[in-house]
Amino acid sequence: MRLLDNYFEMVMEEKKPTILCMFSGGIDSTGVLHQLITDEKYKDHPLIVHHIHIFNRENRARAEAMAVKTILSYYKENTERPFLVTESTFNTTGFAPLKANRFPFDMDVCAFMAGNICTARKDVKSVAMGRTKTDVESGGENFMARMKRAQAIFKSVLALEKSEAPTYIFPVVEFTKQEVWEMLPADVRKNTWWCRTPIYIGDKAQSCGKCHTCNDVKKFSSAEL
Repeated sequence: MRLLDNYFEMVMEEKKPTILCMFSGGIDSTGVLHQLITDEKYKDHPLIVHHIHIFNRENRARAEAMAVKTILSYYKENTERPFLVTESTFNTTGFAPLKANRFPFDMDVCAFMAGNICTARKDVKSVAMGRTKTDVESGGENFMARMKRAQAIFKSVLALEKSEAPTYIFPVVEFTKQEVWEMLPADVRKNTWWCRTPIYIGDKAQSCGKCHTCNDVKKFSSAEL
């Protein structure tokens, strides 16, 4: 494994544009990361992997952070693909007194953060997001409207920039969620996180087995859960 303490400087000198991977530790974004690391067409692009610790009423942040740490360690130890890891925090737990029915969508939070990273790093020309064929086919008009809104948020953050705005790319959009699951190495797959409402037992997080994402994953992975 190559150790690149001067990775930041190296990225700025690279000829090919940098790719920003928004990474949650879930199945979709892990599939994206896997493609960016293993697919030949991405190999010469400097890579930034960004995780947002999203604190909200679902209480997923801790479980996702554990997944992210384990998965990134795997790729650092088992591949020679260098990447820079960054993180940020978005906290809406203070919304509780509002007794609101909704809170900011992860998609919107990612768009906002990605736009700000691209503003700070002019070498980033592509933002990789975890959208699958399953999302597109099952999400319907509502999903597409949310996608359009998220990209509008992304572009609005960049509205004052004079250079051409980076574009969203979807490295696993041609794969179903099951196909993404199956492409991942076993040690990565078992450490992804998907549950929306985790149960914590000591230092360990356990899937609730009841939320919509748990039910979706059960359809193709019940033998491994």
